Amino acid sequence: MKKLIYLIVAIVALGLIVSGCGLLTVPPSEQNELSSTVSKANTIVSEGVEYTVSNEIIVNSAHKIRNKWDLEGSFVTRPGYNWGGLAEGATWGYSIHIKEAMNGDYSVGSIRFTTGDIEVVGQVKQTARDYAYWSTDDDNIAAAGTAEYNDTIYYFLFLYAERAIWFALSETSYDTYYWPTTIWGGGLRAYQLHSFNTYDYPLDYKVIHQ
Repeated sequence: MKKLIYLIVAIVALGLIVSGCGLLTVPPSEQNELSSTVSKANTIVSEGVEYTVSNEIIVNSAHKIRNKWDLEGSFVTRPGYNWGGLAEGATWGYSIHIKEAMNGDYSVGSIRFTTGDIEVVGQVKQTARDYAYWSTDDDNIAAAGTAEYNDTIYYFLFLYAERAIWFALSETSYDTYYWPTTIWGGGLRAYQLHSFNTYDYPLDYKVIHQ
């Protein structure tokens, strides 16, 4: 009977030893290989995170405001630019408020022109600097967007430089062909304004981010 008990104990002990093999420590050489693999995996993940963050930074920077424009004044329109024959030689007041983003596609603001009982307000959707159509000017800002006038929604293009101001409405979209290099031909401009070239329009703006 005792022999049988000893035999059972021996079998149980042997089973524990065998099952314990799964708990054995990994040899040092294999530990190094495992550590290296984990390290490489962490590096890849880390790089992935950094890359994502970098993309977010780029996107966020695109929306950041670079310059803020708050311009007000008045001008007399040039012949032929009399708002559809409604205001020949009129003096127009203007109020320009633009937040120019790092990426001009994210700029916002408003542009307002008034004379007598005529008022038009454009909602800025995007901006561009050194607009090609006014390439003779050392510096300028252009804006594009939409404006409601006489219960009709129009597209607008706006150019501002030290030399002059130009603003026009059209039912033809500017982004199909024109923006950001040129403007509509005369036949596509429903209404327009153009100041004389008096060089009375300083490019004053507040720098927000450089």
